[in-house]
Amino acid sequence: MILVRAPADPAVTRSVLPRSKPIKSTDLPLVTRVTDRLEVANATAARLREVGAKVVIVEEPIELEETSFCTTHPAQFAARLCDRCSDAICPGCIADAQGAALCVRCARRRDDRVRSTRVRQLFVLLVFVAFLYKVWDHLKTDAEQVQGTVPITIGIVQFAPKSAAGAQIIRQLNQADTDPQPGSSLKDIADWFNEEHTRYTADKDRRFRVETRGPFTVDVDPPTLREDGDSWFQAMFRAWRYPQYFKRLARDHGVPIDAYTVKVFVVYGGHSADMASHSRGSKKGRFATAFVSLDEHNPGYPLVTIAHEVGHALGAADTYDPETSRAQHPEGFVEPFTDPLYPQRYAELMAVDIPIAPNLEREIASLSQLRVGHQTAADMGWIPPEQAELFYTPPAETPEERLNPAVKPSPDSSDSGDIQRR
Repeated sequence: MILVRAPADPAVTRSVLPRSKPIKSTDLPLVTRVTDRLEVANATAARLREVGAKVVIVEEPIELEETSFCTTHPAQFAARLCDRCSDAICPGCIADAQGAALCVRCARRRDDRVRSTRVRQLFVLLVFVAFLYKVWDHLKTDAEQVQGTVPITIGIVQFAPKSAAGAQIIRQLNQADTDPQPGSSLKDIADWFNEEHTRYTADKDRRFRVETRGPFTVDVDPPTLREDGDSWFQAMFRAWRYPQYFKRLARDHGVPIDAYTVKVFVVYGGHSADMASHSRGSKKGRFATAFVSLDEHNPGYPLVTIAHEVGHALGAADTYDPETSRAQHPEGFVEPFTDPLYPQRYAELMAVDIPIAPNLEREIASLSQLRVGHQTAADMGWIPPEQAELFYTPPAETPEERLNPAVKPSPDSSDSGDIQRR
């Protein structure tokens, strides 16, 4: 029996329904009596109606899995079933569950799961923030090291197939010959970088150091760096896996590769003249690979390849035209304003070869023919970008050029022929 409306004087109901406290309007509807005898319920209802109350008699359904009363609050009439366990619930249960049709137990389980999930999410977030801070701190330290005054160590780790361990190019680069030519060995790379750094900064400290390890006899089979149709995630994963392969090879041979600022891996093998085209260098991780053909007879070419990839690892960009492979003017020229422009005396580090005509270049024979251009020096942090920009700013016209336009130098119109970089 459910009390729907109490009489005007709530105290009157005490004579019919003895209670320890008066009935409030907020308590309604209220189950006032539960009995399995219908005549008793009717008698009680009659007495309540006599004092001005309104009541409703509700009979329980026969099915045991259904009920008219709330399972948690048996004095409350059920509104619906719990969405999870199908127990009968009242409007109060729904309100306690923030509007969800859940009983008290299921709502508590839900809240516990939400709380646990939020704790896990907070923990993951804290770990991620700590990771980002660590990465940021590493990048900051790395940038300070490269652009500051601390020494930069270049670790050159060499790999060669067992059958090629005594190849002439390997002996030349490692100064195994009795009378090596200056600027034609791996160890000369440190002297060359130091001289170029001093030329721009006037800092005479030997900031660059080179350590060579190997060559280790191993057949190198690196993972594919990229494939057509790769998604961004696949490309990112390949870019991560590629250097990890070489680092693992170095560690397997006892090389403390992570101790070096710039990590260079030189791979000897094959007989193609275009082996160097597979070389790569990246500022991320200060990582570089250089591939050298066993048929190479000019040690200057692999040296400029290695130095070029080290330049990429230090933040420098290419200064040659990707379509023609020729040096871009003016950034790819060491002396971009000489008259006549050709032939140039030097190759620019990030352009590789020496421009000797509008459509012709030649390889360097030693590091003495290689220089760092102003744009590359700015990319590597040796000089401010404004200094490089000022260097490439064309000089003002002379009075003779203003009076006689015919004497102005005509722009380079070299568009015939193509010397492919090997």
